[in-house]
Amino acid sequence: MALWKRAKTYHVDIASPDGSRVRHTTGTTDRAKAKEYHDKLKAELWDLSRLKQKPKRSWDEAALRWLKEKEHKKSLRDDVQRIRWFTGHLRGKTLDQIDRSLIDRLITTHIHATDRTKDLYVALIRAIFRIAMREWEWIDQTPAFKTYEKGKKVRVRWITHEQAKALLLELPEHQRDVVVFALATGLRQGNVLGLTWDRVFMERRTATIEHGDTKNEDALGVALNDIAVAVLMRQRGKHNMAVFTYRGERLRSANTRAWRKALVRAGITNFRWHDLRHTWASWLRQAGVPTWVLQELGGWKSESMVRRYAHMSVDHLQPYADRLGFEPDLERERVRRAEGAYVTKSPTKLAPSGLRLVASNGVSV
Repeated sequence: MALWKRAKTYHVDIASPDGSRVRHTTGTTDRAKAKEYHDKLKAELWDLSRLKQKPKRSWDEAALRWLKEKEHKKSLRDDVQRIRWFTGHLRGKTLDQIDRSLIDRLITTHIHATDRTKDLYVALIRAIFRIAMREWEWIDQTPAFKTYEKGKKVRVRWITHEQAKALLLELPEHQRDVVVFALATGLRQGNVLGLTWDRVFMERRTATIEHGDTKNEDALGVALNDIAVAVLMRQRGKHNMAVFTYRGERLRSANTRAWRKALVRAGITNFRWHDLRHTWASWLRQAGVPTWVLQELGGWKSESMVRRYAHMSVDHLQPYADRLGFEPDLERERVRRAEGAYVTKSPTKLAPSGLRLVASNGVSV
């Protein structure tokens, strides 16, 4: 038995069936417990080699590999924060010990926030388990983690033209054109502020968002209308790279205290910077732009994401609504009833019925 002692702690030294060598501490000073660990480890190594069983992987291993493979992810900082929270509760646990009930208990007990926030935590751990099953092949199945906001309608908040004008009047000058450009193109804040002149083609009236810079990771071509072109013309010459600047430097944030104060002065409530994109899409739908065109303009992958704006334009349904053909002309109805055109009540007595026969000689009975 390859069991030896160093600094009062027992260690194992085992040759696995595939020829590799396993050497590490047992973590105990008790020889009986160390022997039990040795025998169990040796049996597991045999199972892994001969029965082709998968080794048990820990949450810590999965979290570390996820962070290494997702270094390019734009929301990596959010992943780090949520993984740090999960690790505080799951450290040392193997993936097969983590199930739906455990995660549900942790989230409902420790996260006192909206269902949307809870779903963000669930979405991350669900993604980690899915990649562990489909790509890493660490597990055979993934738990059906609970969704908390299931069935809730997607939030769509938009403002009118008049409200938009009131907001623009209250904004600082350097933010005004940023908001106008967002309303004209529907781009997200990161894409607007990250726009550079090498991605703007004024002669073709287009701009491009490169692969990896959009939410769905796909490249996006942006059609520039007259409003957007006018904004770009005003920004020319201010910076050799960045389109939108402040005091000679690239503008890094638009969701600032000045933005929030401008909303208050304009009398607009419950409105976020991202709602400028909802406003752009809502205005286009109200102008009769088809949903499939809107999907391409906004760079949405799924049609279901665009259907949230479908109710804002029903012009294409008008011909079908006109087919009803019901004419509630009550005055004409009153006249016809007065003239006895209709029997308004069912008869209370049935008219006597009879049979009249006519003989060949003309006599009837």
